[in-house]
Amino acid sequence: MVNCYLLWNENKEAYIFDCGGEDLEQIFTTIENNDLTLKYIVLTHGHGDHIEGLNKLKKYYPEAKVYVGVEEKDFLIKDELNLMNFINGKNFTYSGDYTTVKEGDTVGDFIVIDTPGHTAGSKCFYNKENEILISGDTMFRRSYGRYDLPTGNGYVLFDSLKKLCKILPTTTKVYSGHSEVTTIGEEIEFLKIEGII
Repeated sequence: MVNCYLLWNENKEAYIFDCGGEDLEQIFTTIENNDLTLKYIVLTHGHGDHIEGLNKLKKYYPEAKVYVGVEEKDFLIKDELNLMNFINGKNFTYSGDYTTVKEGDTVGDFIVIDTPGHTAGSKCFYNKENEILISGDTMFRRSYGRYDLPTGNGYVLFDSLKKLCKILPTTTKVYSGHSEVTTIGEEIEFLKIEGII
């Protein structure tokens, strides 16, 4: 179970953040029913539960561009990194085109924030106008991502959590990879209790 987010702007240009598995029919239907143009396919990190549907999505929308952290590109082709074999017993390779992103880049109306720790190239995506953050598996509601998987690091993850709490308004809504919506303000209080900040 992974949260996949479909957003669009007033020009009906759509973003998908973390496509998840291959059961994408509801997404296809929503795009078509709202007359959207899928322009951005954005990956917060390269674990298989977040990218399994990528090939199917790209085949259906070949004009959409894929964005992934520069440190995560090997996750798209290496099972020992994307862990697809452990998740569902399948191999996964994405052979299509993509664009790598790093801190300070923009993807449409979203600013890229480097938040390593869950993986070395985990990214968050912040929309300042609407005060929303797509956090992937970095920050959950009253929790945070694992750091015991390949390229993970707990000390680095805690630094990333501190960074988000320092640079973003407390009213920022946080949409994560596996939990319900929270806010930066709520997570500051949680992380204080945990002794992380």
